[in-house]
Amino acid sequence: MKKIYMQMAVTASLSLFVTGCLEPTSRSMGATLMPAPLMHRASADSSSSEMSVTASGFWGHTGDDYNVKDLNAGGGNVGFTYRMGGALSPFFVNIAAGGFGGSLKFGCDEGSKCNPSSLTKTDNTVPLDGDAKYAAWLRSDAGKESYSFWNIQERILAGVDFNLGAYVILGFAGGAQLFQGASDYDDVREKLDELRIVDDVDGKSGAAFATAYWLGLHLGRHGQYGNLVAEYGFLHKGSPDNWTSSLKFTYAHPTGFFAGLANNNLMSVTVYAGKQFLF
Repeated sequence: MKKIYMQMAVTASLSLFVTGCLEPTSRSMGATLMPAPLMHRASADSSSSEMSVTASGFWGHTGDDYNVKDLNAGGGNVGFTYRMGGALSPFFVNIAAGGFGGSLKFGCDEGSKCNPSSLTKTDNTVPLDGDAKYAAWLRSDAGKESYSFWNIQERILAGVDFNLGAYVILGFAGGAQLFQGASDYDDVREKLDELRIVDDVDGKSGAAFATAYWLGLHLGRHGQYGNLVAEYGFLHKGSPDNWTSSLKFTYAHPTGFFAGLANNNLMSVTVYAGKQFLF
């Protein structure tokens, strides 16, 4: 067993020696989790089958994180949910689609070696590490420009949504999220990847397994004051350190109006609001 571990360690070391340090990652904005929250039954006593349609709009911003900065984006989503009735009432299927666009600048996570400030102004010698070329490019005119982007996203989730007693909401779901994009930002990412300056993880389109977990409360008897839910989601794209995640906090009023705040990878802060229609 020791021999196997030693061989694996030597192989990994040789591969790093041959290939050099990895380039900084650059992600498609479509790889962020969709900001469309899952809706839940208004009352814990409800067990009849139901269909609902939601429409929502959102705005997202990133100051300086995830190798981007000065990101501002806006868009909208529509969704359809079918919930079973009777003994199968916890089971549901959700389908959502939407699009968004905006502008951003390329950046570097604070404290990383690729930060241009880590290179002295008087010494243009580039350190021999995987972040060096990107740091130099960020100091160029092209690296300081603002680039536009847009993405279309689709999502399908199936899961279980339990009411524990009269007040607690608990559940999980799994499925897939897809995205497509084509913009100045995507073109630059592709070119930088060809030059081995960044690792373009996502390309211009992709799909990955998605999961969501949530815990919430029915406020008041039979949810007469609405629901408050925290939803945590993952897009399992690539290796675990490349997965993107999202934490949403959503308040839904019994009239169907809802609003919330999310912290996502790629878009640090997202605010959203919309309306659910029951059938």
